[in-house]
Amino acid sequence: MQGKMYCLVSVVIMLCAVACDSAIVKRSYSDQSVRGYLTERTCWWNEVCKEEFQQLFRCKCPQWSYCRAPGRYYNAYCSMTNTGYIWTQ
Repeated sequence: MQGKMYCLVSVVIMLCAVACDSAIVKRSYSDQSVRGYLTERTCWWNEVCKEEFQQLFRCKCPQWSYCRAPGRYYNAYCSMTNTGYIWTQ
């Protein structure tokens, strides 16, 4: 009986770990539709790299940064976080 209880507790702990990990996962979407730049300069960290409804990037994000926004119809900022709506530069 004690072995069965240990097994049951182990399974419950594993299921909780899987459920908690999946709740933490944040999705991102990569958009490659924009290809040009208004200026050939590098953005500052947390600067607007693409304005909403515009067809060109304002500037290029530094290496290891992403031009990201909370959604497609928002201004995008240079950020090191790779979640949300990512405009591929």
